[in-house]
Amino acid sequence: MLQSIQGELAKQKQDMKDMAKNIKEAINTNIDDFFCRIELKTIELENKIERQQNTIDFLEKQVRKKNVVFFGVDETEQNYEELLEIMLNIINCTMKISCQKWEVETVTRIGKKFNKTRPVVVTISTKSRKIELFRKKKTLENSGIYIKEDYPPNVLQKRKELQDVLKQELNSGKRVALHYDKIVTLKTLVTMDLTANTENKNKRFMSESPEHVEVTNTSKEKRTKQASKKKKTKNITNYFRGTNRDDVDGKTIKQVASPPPPPSRPVTVEEYDQNPLSKPN
Repeated sequence: MLQSIQGELAKQKQDMKDMAKNIKEAINTNIDDFFCRIELKTIELENKIERQQNTIDFLEKQVRKKNVVFFGVDETEQNYEELLEIMLNIINCTMKISCQKWEVETVTRIGKKFNKTRPVVVTISTKSRKIELFRKKKTLENSGIYIKEDYPPNVLQKRKELQDVLKQELNSGKRVALHYDKIVTLKTLVTMDLTANTENKNKRFMSESPEHVEVTNTSKEKRTKQASKKKKTKNITNYFRGTNRDDVDGKTIKQVASPPPPPSRPVTVEEYDQNPLSKPN
């Protein structure tokens, strides 16, 4: 009796251990599945945020593509029209670039108003006009005004960090430049010369004029005379007549004896010729 009770207690104890183990495994499995789903969703959200950030960066770059930032422009204007007239006067008079009022989309000062002069962002309507502004930026050297590209804040920070690396590369003799937010290597003069030579070799030569060709052909005819070619005739009659032909494929063909002519009026044996050529005597 006591042994049976002890056996039942041991069995119940083992069942409770198995149940606790199963519950623990189930909980761990559920937790693992839950964290796996959370991790997948997090990765998906990170990828989505990265794509959206890339799209925002691209759009911001496109928006700033036609902007030119003017530094050192005195802040004396009272309204937008006065600021526009000031910028048009700088572009037309100081930089000697003919720019109409309709070519400027917007002008605005950036930053908070302090004792320091704020830069002016000018949005040009055409890309070609912006290129012309940067080509003639040296005309502003003695005016205390200078111009730069309009970069987003994150690109400005990255360009600032790359300045030290750029100086080291230039001091080591490398031909490098800072382009947007990257340091790029410029082509050497040797590479450019090789490219130019290759392009010249690929160009077509000018065709000769008809007069030049005619003179050249005439001079060639005077120097050398081409032997006249014999007319090649290929027929069965010439073959049976035994004509000599030494122009066929560069080989000489021997003369073939002509066969005896056939009788003028073939008549079978023991048959009378009703139409003889001459009357019999």
